[in-house]
Amino acid sequence: MDELTARLESLLRFYAGAGPYDQDDGAQLAQQFSKALQLLVAEFGPNAVDAALDQMPDGAWQPGLLH
Repeated sequence: MDELTARLESLLRFYAGAGPYDQDDGAQLAQQFSKALQLLVAEFGPNAVDAALDQMPDGAWQPGLLH
């Protein structure tokens, strides 16, 4: 697994496991996720991020799933 794929998986796993939130906390969480994803796109480029997402097995980022 390359660095970008590992970082994307970690990002997705963190936010997927964040737990139930009320509307205000959910909006803040979505904003934080968006910013983190934008930073990865800025660092690696949109094509690389798309390719890394395509390489990830379905559900690999779900909390509790071990490789």
